[in-house]
Amino acid sequence: MIINQESLMIKKYSLVKCILTNSCNKNFFNQLDTLILKKYFDNAYEYSLTENIERINAHDLSFNAINKIVDDFIRCVENLSIFHNRCLFEMVKLSFLPAKKLNKTISVDTYFKLATYLHYVSHETNKLSFDFLILRITDNFLLKIKNIDNTDLSSAYTNLKYAILNKMIIYSYIPEKRENEATFLCWIDRLLYAVVEKEIDLSSFIILSKKILEITSKSIYIYWKLINSINYLLSQKDYFSFSCLRKYKSDLQKYIDEKYLYHNLSTDELQNILVSLLAKQNIVKEDYYYFFEVLASFAKKSEHNKLFSLQLCEYLLYFNQKKQIFGYRFIRKHFIDVLLSLFHKSDFINVKNKELQILIELWFNDAFFCFERKRLLFSIINILKSINTDNVKLNHNNFYKYCDILDYILATSPDNDFADIIDFLAFSNENKCKIAKYFKLTNLHKNI
Repeated sequence: MIINQESLMIKKYSLVKCILTNSCNKNFFNQLDTLILKKYFDNAYEYSLTENIERINAHDLSFNAINKIVDDFIRCVENLSIFHNRCLFEMVKLSFLPAKKLNKTISVDTYFKLATYLHYVSHETNKLSFDFLILRITDNFLLKIKNIDNTDLSSAYTNLKYAILNKMIIYSYIPEKRENEATFLCWIDRLLYAVVEKEIDLSSFIILSKKILEITSKSIYIYWKLINSINYLLSQKDYFSFSCLRKYKSDLQKYIDEKYLYHNLSTDELQNILVSLLAKQNIVKEDYYYFFEVLASFAKKSEHNKLFSLQLCEYLLYFNQKKQIFGYRFIRKHFIDVLLSLFHKSDFINVKNKELQILIELWFNDAFFCFERKRLLFSIINILKSINTDNVKLNHNNFYKYCDILDYILATSPDNDFADIIDFLAFSNENKCKIAKYFKLTNLHKNI
């Protein structure tokens, strides 16, 4: 009996292994691999053309170079040319230098002068991007001067910070043209920090975030970033009861839903969104939220679209082996929620088979098995039941091999509580007898 059970286990697991190592998508996966690699190097080239100001720490600027940046900034402010050159950007770079080096080079008097001049520049600019640059310099300098025993200097920069934030709230800025999406997302991070640190209140956060949406590109990523920030605030005891925050989240969600409703993507466009997403160096939750929602909208339009969407989901599972995307809880949760929402009783048999294959792949993925196995198991069982109807001619490829795999899953599941699986799947006594042949491991397991 033990030998028979072991041979049955091996036989049924071979069906699982066949799905897990399925090479029918190999060409498609290789094609996507190539596109992602190309996109990655294209990104790297573009990145090399744009200065990364936060990496100034890696450069050993001399004291003379630091003084030159400070002198150039002061001179540009005085001759009113500060918005026509890179002096302000150079100051941002400078502010990232280690405190020890900056404080050796910049005197207390110069720090005071810089605070005055930065305040003047903020007063004169009509672009939000410049005020965020000045705020970044101010934040950085506040960290550097902690080591300087001068309360007046700290007060000067603290007052400057609040003056900039107050101006942001009340001032009407002109539209931004040169800033990029990543910059806008950083702005929202800074606003979230400002709320958490009680620098601004919730109403000011909403005013400023609306202002960002008005003067920037209205990218869907910005909406997702804002929703994610609001979700964080609503999870905090200080903010969870604020109805204005929930209403604002609802308004943002409504915009996203409407945008998806009228978004008629082609397969190439959807594929390109995924390629751009996976070619990014860093994992950003909002990117994945956006892709999953677009995928769901795309999949609902036709059988062909759904099959292609499921194929992209399979590729994500394959790509996960390289980058561990689904190690991130919120990405994993959003993915499984969207995926399961695509499954319907009315799906064609070939679609249901693809759904079963993906569910089996997810079952044997550690992250999904640990946190989602109940949902996965019930989804597998429900799809099998929907296949087993009078309208479908059942065979090994479209039904019985999945019964074998389900039998293996139930027999090896540590918390299997689906004892009446055969009765649930069958629609007649004759049908029940046929199905029972494929659940020998479950019956053995039940009798132990």
